[in-house]
Amino acid sequence: MLNFVIARLSSSQTCQKRTQLGFLLFNASHIFHSFSSVVKSPKPNQKLKGNGSLTVSYLINSCGMSAKVAIEVSKKVRLKSPRNPDSVLNLFRSYGFSDKQISKIVKHIPILLLAKPEKTISPKLRYFQSLGFSCSELQALLMSHSSILDWSLKNRLIPFGEALKSVLNDGVKVKIAFKRSRRFLICWDVNNLAPNLKVLRDFGVPESSVCALLTRLPNAAFMNPAKFVECVKFAKEAGIDSSKVVFIQAVAVLAQVNKPNWESKVDLLERYGWTRNLTIKAFRKFPNCMLLSKENITEKMKFLVNEMGCSMEDIAECPIILCYSLKRVIPRWSVVKALKINGLAADNKWSLPYIIILSEKLFREKFVIRFQEVVPELPKIYEDELRALSQVGGKKKSELYLNVNPR
Repeated sequence: MLNFVIARLSSSQTCQKRTQLGFLLFNASHIFHSFSSVVKSPKPNQKLKGNGSLTVSYLINSCGMSAKVAIEVSKKVRLKSPRNPDSVLNLFRSYGFSDKQISKIVKHIPILLLAKPEKTISPKLRYFQSLGFSCSELQALLMSHSSILDWSLKNRLIPFGEALKSVLNDGVKVKIAFKRSRRFLICWDVNNLAPNLKVLRDFGVPESSVCALLTRLPNAAFMNPAKFVECVKFAKEAGIDSSKVVFIQAVAVLAQVNKPNWESKVDLLERYGWTRNLTIKAFRKFPNCMLLSKENITEKMKFLVNEMGCSMEDIAECPIILCYSLKRVIPRWSVVKALKINGLAADNKWSLPYIIILSEKLFREKFVIRFQEVVPELPKIYEDELRALSQVGGKKKSELYLNVNPR
């Protein structure tokens, strides 16, 4: 399989923008050598001397960096001449990368300037094209995951790419998985995937959910198998139906929240009156609520419980409301309070979660526009709150309204 991939790479075509560099054949015996094992960078604290000024000048004039940034970057790489760095920049340009994009990549991985582009960088770019990445998609991938260029093609990129293809059987989904993957390329072994997927299937997880895990939350699929089994068992014991996609969402959340972190959040919620059963109920309905930081949970619970009067059962029944920003919640609550003052909203007329979950368009139609003839100031109340909250800096939004501690 590996030789087949190499053969495909050597014959693959680049974008129309590609220069003659794109038609150079690369030496297959060197394709798998990462540039990081070929060149060495100076020590971070080493003072600039000799070629240091050349490096700074090149970073400023050819890479578009400011003098301050160039000096910092020059501590990590030392250029002897512009010849090789020019070939690196030209290779990226041949794939349609803008000067700004190239500057960002070089800033993150300055040692790239010392690489032999046709032996170390180009094979990786061609491999991603063999997976179906267009030039624009490749640019977007490296803008968010530039560290991918630092990984071995043989030992990391191809094995993970082939593993994804073997399960997903869909080029589009493989691209999505790569775009959403960082940690698994760094931390996890590709051999973890097969036993982890077997566990899911043994627990009755359908193939559609398996594919959803790889495309939406690929990091969890490649984690340590022993830890993965624990997460799957916990999700099952929580009463989550393994045939539903929420099951793999729960597994992915548990993969990110270690036991001490989980317990500290449970303890915090108990201080607001939640029981452990309510916490499990909320997790079962919307697992991502347990990804919120303790600070975020505290801020939301203060407002929802003490200001809006939400009951614990209301929140546990619809835990997604914990994930909405107070920039959304506070202005809407101000409108509802104005309606109540004017006798237009009985306490049980609308559920509080409903008010929060409604789309912006529907909320304006149902609560602002609908009643503005009776309460002409409603649009102003709503817009003033939105404007005020958008201008709040680091101060927590809820602190503008209340200062209540959990019991």
